[in-house]
Amino acid sequence: MQITGGKNRGRKIKPVKNPVIRPSKAVVREALFSVLGPNCCSDKQIADFFSGSGIMTLEALSRGAEMAISVDSDPDSCTLIRENFAHLKVLDNARVLQMSVTQAISKLAGLNLHFDIIFLDPPYHLPQLGVDAIEQSVAAGILAPDAKVVFEHRSKTQIPECKSMSLWKQKKYGQSTLSFYVFPH
Repeated sequence: MQITGGKNRGRKIKPVKNPVIRPSKAVVREALFSVLGPNCCSDKQIADFFSGSGIMTLEALSRGAEMAISVDSDPDSCTLIRENFAHLKVLDNARVLQMSVTQAISKLAGLNLHFDIIFLDPPYHLPQLGVDAIEQSVAAGILAPDAKVVFEHRSKTQIPECKSMSLWKQKKYGQSTLSFYVFPH
């Protein structure tokens, strides 16, 4: 696996060894950042929920994110993410929270943090976790006013309705679909 853009473009990171974890493919990551725009991460606060490999966090940091937080409940994933943070020398701008997304949202709200972009990549067979994370993030007040949430899910899966944010755009890439959410204006 390697970073697809920004200052660390082309740098390789340690891959995930757990076959259950499905890192976002390079073409999906490139497309995601293309939709968000060339300076989408510059000086922004980023959260990556259901982080798995941490690749989205690393991509955001490579593209200029001021701070990024990876959240995953799996200890092995969190160890790998920390190792990749150290390898790319981004420890000053990145944190790993080993806990459930629900616990992390509560903790981040308690720290009065506000995120410009949240990446969601829950297990494909549990899309409700993604919608729940959006609703909880809004309720906890951890989203900046112009925040965007990017939800990766299986293309064939019907995603439950999100009541607190509006679907702005959807892009399909083979078996993966990216759903982009924004606050209604």
